[in-house]
Amino acid sequence: MHNKYETNPQNEKNAPALWLAPLAGITIPPVRLFFSRLGAVITHTEMVSASGLLYKNKKTRSMLEVLPGESPVVLQLFAGDADSLVRAAEFALSVSDENRTKNGAAPYFALGINMACPMPKVQKRGAGAKLLEYPETAFSMVEELKRIGLPVWVKIRKIPQKNGLTTHQFIEGLVEAGADNVCLHGRTPAQRYEGTADKQIVCDMARTFPGRISGSGDVYTHEDAKVYLDAGCVGVMAARGALANPFIFRDDPSYPPAEEQLKLLRQFGRDVCDWANPRIAVIMVKRLLAGMLKGQHGAGVLRREIARELDYERIAGLLEAEEEKTISNSQFTMHSSQCKMDIIELGKKI
Repeated sequence: MHNKYETNPQNEKNAPALWLAPLAGITIPPVRLFFSRLGAVITHTEMVSASGLLYKNKKTRSMLEVLPGESPVVLQLFAGDADSLVRAAEFALSVSDENRTKNGAAPYFALGINMACPMPKVQKRGAGAKLLEYPETAFSMVEELKRIGLPVWVKIRKIPQKNGLTTHQFIEGLVEAGADNVCLHGRTPAQRYEGTADKQIVCDMARTFPGRISGSGDVYTHEDAKVYLDAGCVGVMAARGALANPFIFRDDPSYPPAEEQLKLLRQFGRDVCDWANPRIAVIMVKRLLAGMLKGQHGAGVLRREIARELDYERIAGLLEAEEEKTISNSQFTMHSSQCKMDIIELGKKI
């Protein structure tokens, strides 16, 4: 079928396998840009309400923006029926065209459908994990969305035994309907985010549907991701693990020097201010700071100082002062080391 929308050239590339998952209230454009800089090669929008787009809600529409420099972005939508989903997707893509003309950002990498959210306010609208109870509606949504011409990604959870179909049967239906990727989270809707994710069922499905399954659930380290990848998952989504350690997306997931982390945080804060406002920047910097500077001397004091602040300029000043102090300490340490080496060399000559 002819695709009337321009596709992202990076769709054709073999991207590394660790991706940033959609996070409600978190994965706004500056956050995605931050993680893109750290190595996340695929990211997701927040879960966007189809009805919010159709009713022209300004806040919902703002969630469609993509910034220049972001890694390929999957637009994740939630709806309770195929018609609303498709109309919302069409509207989102028209907005995407406008945004690209305005700022030169790339088009969406794929269209995502959320069939995993366990929260009551989403399920009562027939969306999110509620769709696991209505497979025919879920399959129809994939089939109709696929007609637009972009790749279709679906996020689901492990299906409870009480449901009519097993997890295997549900995924089979999604794939037959045209889903290009099914991200399986190893918790049931009733578990929400508690307990331990069932990695085994994700690995089993990856072997059963080669090339179609990505994994989600309890991904905090490269070793966690490797469990899924070794079983055949084409990718792994990091959610809470990305916030716990933002550097998980790097080839070397160890923490970089403190001055580099502080510089990244200050740039991030400026990006959020530019995209939203200082109030949102305060919230987001605090959110990311919790997972950074671990093991660094004085990090706990800095976190406590920032936690008390409500003014972004004050927070930016604290970060800048800490960065300058860290650089000064680093230079002093290097100078001291060089002096010791010089003394040793002098002693050898004497």
